[in-house]
Amino acid sequence: MTAGPRPLTNDCKDNAMTQKAGYNVIVGFFVLTGILILTAMVFAFGGGRSFFADTYTVNAVFPDGVVGVQPGQSVTLGGKRVGETVDVRFVDPQRLEKGVVVVIAALKDFALPAACELGVTSNIMGFGRPVLQLIIMDPHDTRHLPTDGTAEIFGRTLNPLDSIIPKQTQLTLEKATADIGDLAASLKPVAENLARMLESRQLSDVDAKAVNANIDTVVQRLDAALKSIESIAGDAENQANIRAAIANARTMTESGVKVADDLRAFTNEGKQAAAQATAFLQKLTTVAEQMSSVASRMDTALARMNEGKGTVGLMMNDNRLYEEMLLTFRRMTKMMDDLREVLDLAKKGQLRIKAF
Repeated sequence: MTAGPRPLTNDCKDNAMTQKAGYNVIVGFFVLTGILILTAMVFAFGGGRSFFADTYTVNAVFPDGVVGVQPGQSVTLGGKRVGETVDVRFVDPQRLEKGVVVVIAALKDFALPAACELGVTSNIMGFGRPVLQLIIMDPHDTRHLPTDGTAEIFGRTLNPLDSIIPKQTQLTLEKATADIGDLAASLKPVAENLARMLESRQLSDVDAKAVNANIDTVVQRLDAALKSIESIAGDAENQANIRAAIANARTMTESGVKVADDLRAFTNEGKQAAAQATAFLQKLTTVAEQMSSVASRMDTALARMNEGKGTVGLMMNDNRLYEEMLLTFRRMTKMMDDLREVLDLAKKGQLRIKAF
């Protein structure tokens, strides 16, 4: 037979109770330690920091409301903590559109300037609590907020981009965006006109003056013209005619070059003939002058002969000699007349001289 369990003795019971009591003490110690740490954290980082501090109330009015602000948030001025929020309520519970009031417990160690506002900067990424800071609006104002609980300041929500992008840069970007919008608005009529110029239209409607011509119809006409040119140029007979015309033009060009060379040679020969004619005329003029001088002298001699002076005058008394000399003089006179006619023709340019 199997023996049953032994009953616990008094010593075993005492040991078990002692061990359980030790466990309870350890657990209680850790729980108490956690409570103390939590209390310390509340006083260090929560609303308990001003629990034993001497404070006064400041009401910050937000006409447009505020988001993310809760009791126990620190309020700073110039980076220094000067108080904390204790409550967020409506200005008038019956008129909710009047906004909200953020109640601040300000430390009496600091005399807050009257010309200040409460600025709330939200976190850009949407995580964490917003930053609350007092902003001095007029550094030259020496007044301070009352400490009897009636102090009231204006509150506003700040743009989180101000901490990243300078205000002047934001204004520049806003102006650039507005200018781009104005440019787009001014370009809208141009775009509409361009769309009308590019829309598809039929040539028959344009020819009937039902619609105006546009780029599409111009392209259609240009395409038709190119097709016509292609059909004409692609014809075998036309191609042969074009080749023949090009060959004829080339032949005419070569002939023209040859004619120009012949004209140039003829011009050179004409210049040489003109130079020779000029020299011949100069020689004729010299001969005529000389013959005129001889004739003058002979006229003088004949006059003296007619008077019967000198040997020649005596010879003139001979009738036969006189007749011979008279015949000679007549021939010389006729030769002088012929020479004078030649000179007259040469001066008028009617004298033609053939160069062999």
